[in-house]
Amino acid sequence: MSAPSTIVSATLVALVLLEGGGPVDPDSFFVSKNGDVEDGNELLAEGKPADALESYNDAARSLPDRNEVHLNRGLALSRTEPAQTDQAMQAFKLASAAGSPDDVRARALANLGNGFFLKEDYQAAIRNYKRSLMISPGNRDVAWNLEVAMQRQEQKEEQQKEEQQKEQQDQQDKQDEQDQQDQQNQQDQQDQQDQQDQQDEQNQQDEQDKQDEQDKQDEQNQQDEQDEQDQQQQQDQQQQQQQQPKSRKEIEQILDALDNNQDNLTKNRNRRRGVRVPARGFKDW
Repeated sequence: MSAPSTIVSATLVALVLLEGGGPVDPDSFFVSKNGDVEDGNELLAEGKPADALESYNDAARSLPDRNEVHLNRGLALSRTEPAQTDQAMQAFKLASAAGSPDDVRARALANLGNGFFLKEDYQAAIRNYKRSLMISPGNRDVAWNLEVAMQRQEQKEEQQKEEQQKEQQDQQDKQDEQDQQDQQNQQDQQDQQDQQDQQDEQNQQDEQDKQDEQDKQDEQNQQDEQDEQDQQQQQDQQQQQQQQPKSRKEIEQILDALDNNQDNLTKNRNRRRGVRVPARGFKDW
């Protein structure tokens, strides 16, 4: 590559258009009497962006103060396979720096907007498109790109809003489900506690019934023992009464009873035999 002999001169580049839903590269580039720039332009036109980039890099080393060269480098970087978008955007930022010619800055800002568009950073794309239009307000291609970027940003915001609403709804549904589960768990615990209390109460009642039955049985046993003791005492008293010596009066009463029984027996016999029974009152003792 030959060293530059004169200052770089340039022609206007065609601004990017959005085709198939995304940006495309410019169709014409800087033209210069500088050999490296001319070689780079020819190679880029032939569809050899990697070779063109080498020539533009040589030109940038030879002309470090000319931002037009960075615009050419950015165009080459954006057309390599795969596209080196980040490096291209850095080159466009250098080309859009203060001190660059207005047409160069306008084109650099437009291409910088394209880079942000490809990254789906539509706000940054809109900002750079507007800056480009402030310098070159009559550029319809940039205005079109701006309109598309604004539509994409609106769609993105709407999508983000829907996603945010969906996320909030999912969180609410999850919270409702958790609350419902917690409520169910509390109900299950309460039911389990009620069941346990009921079982404890039944156990206590069973124990009480058992104790009452045992007390009743003990009471009956005590009553039976008492009755048995009373009966035994009564029998003992009767035996004692029978064993005690009788008084003379009781003896006479017993003898009279026996005598009466004997007299009655004798009278009955004599009547049957026709024998007269002597009058009572005679005793032979």
